[in-house]
Formats: sequence, structure tokens, C-alpha cells
Amino acid sequence: MNFAKKAGWALFLVGIAFLGTEIGLRFLKAPSLQYYRDLKILHKYHPEYYVDLEPNQSVFVRHFAGKWEGRISTNSLGLRGTKEPIPRKPKLLCLGDSLVMGFGVTNEDTFCSLLDGIRLKGIEYQTLNLGVDAYGSSGSYLRLKEIVSRLDSVSEVLFFISPNDFDMPEALAAKGILPDDQTDAIREADQNYRRNFRIQFELTKHSYTLQALKLAWEQLNVTAAVTKASIAKEIRSAGFSSSSSEDETMGSYLKNSFYRPPPRQNCSSEYAKVPAAMLSPVCPEPVPADIRCEDHPPSGSELQPLPELTRRSYDGMIRLAKEKGFRLVPVIVPIQVEEIFCHTNGKYHKLENYALRASAYFEGKGVPVLRLKNDTKRMCRIEPGGHRIGILDYYIPEDGHFTKIGNKWLADSLAKHLEEPPFAL
Repeated sequence: MNFAKKAGWALFLVGIAFLGTEIGLRFLKAPSLQYYRDLKILHKYHPEYYVDLEPNQSVFVRHFAGKWEGRISTNSLGLRGTKEPIPRKPKLLCLGDSLVMGFGVTNEDTFCSLLDGIRLKGIEYQTLNLGVDAYGSSGSYLRLKEIVSRLDSVSEVLFFISPNDFDMPEALAAKGILPDDQTDAIREADQNYRRNFRIQFELTKHSYTLQALKLAWEQLNVTAAVTKASIAKEIRSAGFSSSSSEDETMGSYLKNSFYRPPPRQNCSSEYAKVPAAMLSPVCPEPVPADIRCEDHPPSGSELQPLPELTRRSYDGMIRLAKEKGFRLVPVIVPIQVEEIFCHTNGKYHKLENYALRASAYFEGKGVPVLRLKNDTKRMCRIEPGGHRIGILDYYIPEDGHFTKIGNKWLADSLAKHLEEPPFAL
């Protein structure tokens, strides 16, 4: 009886603490949490592809670090934007992840919205945005299959292949972040995943406290992975590991760790006196020192085949296009600045390997792929008012999504290529 009384008091105190924390978090609205809360409001659980967009929502989202802000709205079908599908009007659909959904800009500034009303061969098209953040190949295919069944007059589907679908940069992989398709494959193999995911999704959607705990747990896992990788790197640098290069000796490690030479004075004073607006753009822009380019791309035999789940999703899209009578156009957008800097200087970056693998698969199936890599040469320019524009102006720093002018560049590039063979309608 005494134990039951103590347990009851413990549960009561835990409940009071939980309720107090919940009220406090809702009242404080900390930016670091409110960003994720606003995104959570925009999403709902989907029984097939886990995460969907809530219909008829409108939320002004501010990035927790101040990197971007904008209003994200959805129509009655849960598609980003306020416009409803127009019956019997030819439709062009944009399909993909957060790049397509348009993180970073407000509704009317997404590239898909900018394409709305595009005229191709005298026919005007309505564009609809099917993008949802964190989708891999499987999620894109299943969402396309569902939405196409609810629309008429679908003529064209632009499928934007993400670098994170089946590949992952080393920096993110070191944090324990998996490609989206690999995550989906793990979900498929776990019979309890769908049920558990729905429980945590619904609980964290309705509770600030539970979502804060979930975010904290995820951050702890990332921090642990980064710390482990950092320690391993230090061990290699110190020369204690058998994988250390010959140049990495104990002496060089101590020198680089504890000695920093004084910075050299910049002697190009005459150049510094010239106002930036009067300078011509330096095109191509020099490759930053921390980016390592390669002379040539790898051969097809050097690249790994696509994962089974990715191939299955691509095949499903191709079959669906034939069944429903629309044209599928896979699109490769250079979203990683490393590959753009290398390409504009006549080089290649290994982060582009995902594009080679996906393109080879689609083209092997007779589906042409729209590559926009050459269009990046237009990024370096001077505006009429004298403002210099460079590659980094098109991307949100350390975020990976397009800025307003980045979305405009992408919309203009797509409009141009959709009027040229083999992509002209």
C-alpha cells in the first residue's frame, strides 16, 4: 500500500512537471522549437508514405537560425500554394522533396509557382506543386500515384532527383544521417515501424514537450556521431592510426595543432579601393580552397548500381506515365555548390555521382533526363544596378535550398529547355 501511494505521488508530480513544461514551451515560443512546430502543423500522417501536407493550411515559417522565412500555404489537395486545380486545363506537375516544395521562399516565389501559366507551343499550362520535404524516391512515386488519380489533364511531370535520395555527402554520413531511400528500405523491413511512426508523429504533433524531447534525442545522436568521427580524425592526424598518410606524423600534428603563423598582409590595396559595383564579374568564379575538384567524372563501371528500392520506384513512375498518358521528365538540378564551382571551371566533383547513376538508369529505360548543369554558367553576372551576383547568392547558406533568385534562375532554365528538343511538348 505504501509503495502504491508513493508511485501515485510520483506519477502526479511527473504529470505536473509535464504540464508545466508544456505550458511554458507554448508560452515562450522559442524560435529553435517554434520552427519545427510550424512545420509540424503543415504536415499530417499518411498511411502509405508516412508524411503528407495538411490541406487548407497557411503558416508563416521562420527558420530557427534566421536563414529564411516565408508563408507556406496548401490547397484543398494538400499541395503547396493557394491555387486549386482548374478542370480540363493542361497541367504540369513538379515532384520532389523540400527543394521542390520550396523551403526558403514564400508561396509565389517557388520555381513551380513561377512556371504557372507557362505557354508551350501555344498551350497554357497550370503548374501544381507536389513537393514534400524529406521525400525519397519511394515517397515521390507513391504521392505521384495518388495525386494523379485525383487530377485530370496531367500532361507533364517534372521529377527532381535529390542528391539525398540514395547517396549522402561524407559530412552528413559522418553524423549518422542516412539517404532517404535507405531509410525507406529499413522501414519496409520493420513490420512495427508504421505503427510506431504514427504514434510518435501524432504525439509530437500535439505536444510541444514531446517534440522537444524527440528533437533533443535526435540531436544527441548526431552529436555523438560527430564526436566519434572527430576523435577518429584526431587519432589519424596524430599518426597513431595505421590509416594515417606518410605526411601525417606526430611532429606535423603538434605543429598544426599548436602553431599558427601570423596572417599575411593583403597587398592588393589598389584592387580593394575599387567599388564592388564597378568591378566586372570574375567568371568562372574561382574554386574555394576547401573544395577539391577532379579532372574527369568516373566511368560507369566505377559507380555503384542504384539501390533496389530506388530502381523499383523509378520503374513505378515510368509505368504510371504510360498508364495515365503523361510524360515523365527526370530533372537534375545542381543543388550542391561544390559541383557548380567545379563544373564552371571545367572540372568535376564527386558529389555529382548521384546524377550520373540516376541519369544512366532512366536513359537506359528510354527516358531522357533534363540536366541543368550547363545553365549554372549564367549565375555569375552583374545586375543592371551594378550589384554583383555570384553562385552563393542562389543558395541559402548552410541550408541547401534556393533563395528567391535561385528559384527564379531554375524557373527560367526549365522554361527554356521545355521549349527545346527533346523536351518540347
